[in-house]
Amino acid sequence: MPLVWSARRGHAAVIAVVLASASGCGGCASKPDYPPNLTFPSRADRLVLRSPEHQPDMIPAPGKPDEEIATLDALGGQTADPAGVSPDVRARLETFLKDTFGTPANPHILGDQAILDSATRLGLNEARLAEGSKLFRNLCLQCHNLAGDGRGPSGLFVTPYPRDFRRGAFKFVSSGEGAKPRRADLLRTLNEGLRGTAMPSFSRIPEGERELLAWFVTYLSMRGEVEFRSLAELLGGKPNDSAANLKAILAEWEKAENSPPLPEAPDDGEPGSPTHLNAVRRGYKLFTQKLDSTATVERSCLDCHNEFGRKPLLRYDIWGTVARPANFTEPGLKGGTRPEDVFARIRFGIAPVGMPAHPKLKDREVWDLVRFIRSAPYPRELPPEVFAAVYP
Repeated sequence: MPLVWSARRGHAAVIAVVLASASGCGGCASKPDYPPNLTFPSRADRLVLRSPEHQPDMIPAPGKPDEEIATLDALGGQTADPAGVSPDVRARLETFLKDTFGTPANPHILGDQAILDSATRLGLNEARLAEGSKLFRNLCLQCHNLAGDGRGPSGLFVTPYPRDFRRGAFKFVSSGEGAKPRRADLLRTLNEGLRGTAMPSFSRIPEGERELLAWFVTYLSMRGEVEFRSLAELLGGKPNDSAANLKAILAEWEKAENSPPLPEAPDDGEPGSPTHLNAVRRGYKLFTQKLDSTATVERSCLDCHNEFGRKPLLRYDIWGTVARPANFTEPGLKGGTRPEDVFARIRFGIAPVGMPAHPKLKDREVWDLVRFIRSAPYPRELPPEVFAAVYP
């Protein structure tokens, strides 16, 4: 499907292209491989080192991410321009990135034995990355772009912007507070998509291809984060060791993959049963009271999910874009609606958008919150007094 833009048809064209990709993008397989001399572009857009605590008034219209980021310093954030790194130092960094990560046509992760061993344990071998790169080009490039910066030709014109993998941060993880995702977390997103965004489900492509895409996204994220960390150090006048940054990043991905499983959900019966209704009551009480969390200031869920999410508190995420907390009166959640998905969001928070973790809640308390959140969109699953509070 050709990518044709007009002022009136832009958003519809984006969705059409994305959905065509999710359906298999007939004919994409006939596209040639990347040219062997094509390299990943050097990062030229500003680094967001600290997002403002200032509450945004609205979600900006898409299409001008650089202009949005340029306003953050005046709002109390901190950004840095990669152009501030001297040409010779930047050239050394680019050489390291190319030697270590290769090119779109020949992606790899090379380094000393510790780096090679870690990449092997994570399944990031050259054959998988080469196949993943081809799939990424055919299915993901139009939104996530060549380097995984989320600034593809379609991605610039959707809200929210596609994920920029280069920060190394992911919102929907089950591996710990602020942790990297497990492979299973990436595969869930690929399989189910992200509700309310242009990220579609790729459940119609073979499972093996979703596996290859997950490996390649991991690779792109590692490459981008090494570049981000190295540039941030250089711009901050700190010593830079890109290989050490890569080793630390690899260790974080391994730690996530080896993190303990989530606890099994208790049997609270079917929605509407007495046991389930009691769990919903307890969850509602927790949702509306102050909770002990990792946040600096103790808050209740309602502070951000005002009116149970109908009037949410907008905030800046670590990418410098505006995030909107979930509306729990609407069915479906961006990060998944399975009980374990909601449990992970509550227990570990969503660090990139500032949603705090709640490590001190007992598992039973987290499951009670899960029961309330999953039942909130369905009045028949709520006890009468909870229904009256949520739907006055």
